Amino acid sequence: MTRMILRKHAFRLLSTICACALVPAGLARSAPDNGAQAAASNLAGNYRLAGVMETAAQLQLNADGSYRWMLIVGSLDLYSEGKWTEAEGQVILGPHRFGKDTPAFALGNAYPWGREEADAAFASETIRLNNRAKWQCAFLETGGYYQSSDDYAAGDNQTPLQRFEAAVQKERELRDAYEQAIAAYFARDLSDPDDSLEISARSARRDWGQAVAVLAKSARAAGKPARYQPPSLPADCFFLSDYTPEYAGDEHGPRIDWSEGVGIWINRRERPNARLNIDAEFSFADGSLETANSHELGFAFVPATDARQLKAIRLTLRHDGAAYSSRFDVTPDREARVHEVQLDQRVLIKPPFQELRLDISGDRLVPADGSGGAYLRRD
Repeated sequence: MTRMILRKHAFRLLSTICACALVPAGLARSAPDNGAQAAASNLAGNYRLAGVMETAAQLQLNADGSYRWMLIVGSLDLYSEGKWTEAEGQVILGPHRFGKDTPAFALGNAYPWGREEADAAFASETIRLNNRAKWQCAFLETGGYYQSSDDYAAGDNQTPLQRFEAAVQKERELRDAYEQAIAAYFARDLSDPDDSLEISARSARRDWGQAVAVLAKSARAAGKPARYQPPSLPADCFFLSDYTPEYAGDEHGPRIDWSEGVGIWINRRERPNARLNIDAEFSFADGSLETANSHELGFAFVPATDARQLKAIRLTLRHDGAAYSSRFDVTPDREARVHEVQLDQRVLIKPPFQELRLDISGDRLVPADGSGGAYLRRD
């Protein structure tokens, strides 16, 4: 239903956007000569595509040399904006460029912490810790290898008890080797691209995991408990580890103090988007700064800030070689903890074309590639 409503009003919304958007500074500075200005003035206007079945398109050519173009066909929606020129009887659109003077972010309502916000904070923190673990503990990323292997199986002439004792000894040997590999991995030179220590740690982990599986199998056969102690790992690694060491407690997720924190929620209740990798900087009245990243959930927060009053929020999106940043001053309000932010997702659009050429035919613009139809002037 939402998509039908959006499509129903797509062109009305596009016209509003085109009318309200700021002119890119670079375009405003490059003034054409009188002849080119007259040609641009004659061609500037609103056009709609006619003569193509089940396809709707609208084009707006502005006298300042900028354009907005939108096309809908089936389930495919395309959008482009940038600079247009007129040469040799053609209108040339492209390349696509989102206006740098157009704000990418808009600040919306603010909310107190609720269950939905708490769940989003928990999920966001879990993603952050997982990403940090993948970076710092890469040898754990592939998951466990706790499968039985015949490499460590004892001979058929041994009793179940002898097999169990051999498995205990083998597990201890391989755990020591694994601990040495872990120590070497964390002592490595981070500037060195060589990944041999990571590979060694992965292999040692696999071998120790197989030894644990053999130990568990032989312990069952001998009627003995299978006791073993996993190697010590930094706390950052727990989110990728196959086990929770005894010294890690009974935690099943990150510890976060969200109830006294502040945060932003970008495009709230929309689907996770891996491109929502947005840096948030929170400025407080006491002069302190806190930073966070939204990750794909679009949610970023900083915890335990009840004693400090939020003053401003700066958001930065880096995408496709460009950076889009906005700063918002925040009205003091102890109850306003999570601030809703709307991202203009046109900044994430993949350009539908590098260049689109339209032949000028009176007040009609005809696609030069022969795709059919024509853009008819509406004003």
